[in-house]
Amino acid sequence: MLKKICTLSVLGLLIAALPVWGLDLKPGKYEITAKVEIPGMPGGTPPQTMTQCLNEQNPVPDSSAGAQGCKITDMKTTGDTVTYTMECNQQGTQTKSTGKITYKGDSFEGTSETNMGPAAGGMTVTTVVKGKRIDKCE
Repeated sequence: MLKKICTLSVLGLLIAALPVWGLDLKPGKYEITAKVEIPGMPGGTPPQTMTQCLNEQNPVPDSSAGAQGCKITDMKTTGDTVTYTMECNQQGTQTKSTGKITYKGDSFEGTSETNMGPAAGGMTVTTVVKGKRIDKCE
């Protein structure tokens, strides 16, 4: 009986530790394509492509966030999925985004929802991102 309890306890600890083992993210330079979908604008904006180095400590693709007064205020990892909240102050305009990215080794897919604030009529835009690893980071 004691052996069963110990085995169950060890299994419980292993299951609880699964998210800590890390993302299925191969660190490196990623080519990232982002497409913004805007309400009332059929087709949204043309896709934009950029490159960025990603790793488990920096898994959220947004190479321009720091330059635009943005910071990630909350980030959680569950299995191979990262959820995050990003707040930005761009020339006095406050925006808040929530996003979700799922990694599959050397690729990922995700979306983010950005509330543009009262100055933009409270509009929310959706950004769809896809990425693939193209090289190692220098």
